[in-house]
Amino acid sequence: MLQKLVVNRRQLLATVMVMLPVLSSRKAQAAVAESVDVVQPDNPGDQAFVGRAFEMRRQAQEIGDQAYGAVVVRDGIIIGQSPSHVVVHRDPTAHAEMEAIRDAARRLGSRDLSNCTLYSSSPACPMCEAAAYWADIGRLVYGENARDGGRPRLCR
Repeated sequence: MLQKLVVNRRQLLATVMVMLPVLSSRKAQAAVAESVDVVQPDNPGDQAFVGRAFEMRRQAQEIGDQAYGAVVVRDGIIIGQSPSHVVVHRDPTAHAEMEAIRDAARRLGSRDLSNCTLYSSSPACPMCEAAAYWADIGRLVYGENARDGGRPRLCR
């Protein structure tokens, strides 16, 4: 499958930022291939990132999964994203938020997602909010109106 080559400074910077921690690892080629699908918005902001979460939601529906999507953002750059994979992976924990957190942690080579924001197509369930809490994500934003859900907490 051919990838569309886009010469865009922001996208190039985003790819480099995502790849820096993993370039020295043995899995660098796989990580580079995975990072190609991260589309950075031209005008980053809450609405743009929620829009990308809704694009992930659309992808979930296309693959026959539940209609949820999420992205993790640090410093205005998407570092993790995913549609829901609960149905297709037969995994009750594969919510879009959980998968986006896993994707971001894998790309960064760290479980520490401090200074990140989790954007999702709907409010996080207790499991996903707990995962965001343990990853030290600083803020949750959800829904078409980019509602600020604040800092993740345990035991809501």
